[in-house]
Amino acid sequence: MKNLLILHGDTERSGINQEFAKAYRQGAEKVGATVKEIHIMELKFLPNKQFNNQITPLEPDLLDAAEKVKWANHIVLFCTVDRNSIPAKLSGFFDRLFPSGQSYAGKSARIVSVLDEASWREWQLNKKPTYHAIKRTVLERCRVNPVRTCTIGYVHSPENDYAKKWSMKMMAFGEKFM
Repeated sequence: MKNLLILHGDTERSGINQEFAKAYRQGAEKVGATVKEIHIMELKFLPNKQFNNQITPLEPDLLDAAEKVKWANHIVLFCTVDRNSIPAKLSGFFDRLFPSGQSYAGKSARIVSVLDEASWREWQLNKKPTYHAIKRTVLERCRVNPVRTCTIGYVHSPENDYAKKWSMKMMAFGEKFM
């Protein structure tokens, strides 16, 4: 059975990432996958670690999220990078749910990152988007492999040809995520 977990890392429930996630989900369901979703910004938890060397007990929302992560074969994160950073709550989610030493071996992942205009310009210069910290120091460190990435330039509207092209790619990614 193919189990897909979609992580929504945006601060809002509408927007281009929601369209991309919907297309990914449609592609996955088309090939028989079971899909669950988590809207990280709606979870109730303390995003900061309490103590440097101690694991803070997980709040109910994070316990539920941890069960969904264990259930999934594949995890896909949709997030927007604004001013070359991700939201603090998204970072805290990964800090709390993917502590050092945790193993999620046998899972794969994809990070889909839509950059704002300034981040897109910088990415074109150095090709080092912020999500590499999530890829390398969180997911890969927890033995999630492979972790694929997509960097999408600034999308002005979900109605333009650029956004439609990426929606079609997201559907194709969903169809072949495993």
